[in-house]
Amino acid sequence: MTLYLISNNLVLDNIIYETDESIENKRINRPLSIEGEKEAVKLVKRIDGNVIYSSNFASALATAKYYSSYKNIPININSFLNDSKIGKLGNRNIKMLRFMQERDFNFKFDGGESLNETQNRMEIVINKIIKKNINKNVLIFTHKRAILGYLIKYLEKGYNLDDELILTYKDKVILDDIEKNMDIIKLEIEKGKIIDIDTINN
Repeated sequence: MTLYLISNNLVLDNIIYETDESIENKRINRPLSIEGEKEAVKLVKRIDGNVIYSSNFASALATAKYYSSYKNIPININSFLNDSKIGKLGNRNIKMLRFMQERDFNFKFDGGESLNETQNRMEIVINKIIKKNINKNVLIFTHKRAILGYLIKYLEKGYNLDDELILTYKDKVILDDIEKNMDIIKLEIEKGKIIDIDTINN
């Protein structure tokens, strides 16, 4: 089977919150930008799947809906596919959190998730998805940080000259800190095991 991990990174930035919402609610409800919607439309012709899973974040669902409509197949929503929880920032910022986590996979803020915890959560749900959908092509609409957490167990870890984390598989760069409109990771599965990992370029 083939399993695609998809993160649409083009979310709306020019939002002003007039009520006191938690950072997690802001992240869950943040919609795609116009550019993100366009990328979601283009995706339907770039990959081939017959089963769809999505986190319950608005950006993931908004991306999945186009493929769902194109193929006339339902979207299975599972909160285990959600992005990593940030936790309490205080006077710190997300950039600092990511810097620390990429050097210590157990690091987290209070109420947040470490990359290792994200890995455990993602592995539980993806293993269930694999067992349920043998010999099918599965699309999982999730988030870059969740994908990073899941793949740290399977990829070789290194750092570039700017001390940024790079994850590779058989000398192929799978994930790095370069901002992409959309991350699409393709996993080939045989007998429940990953036998190849690659990317589909934007």
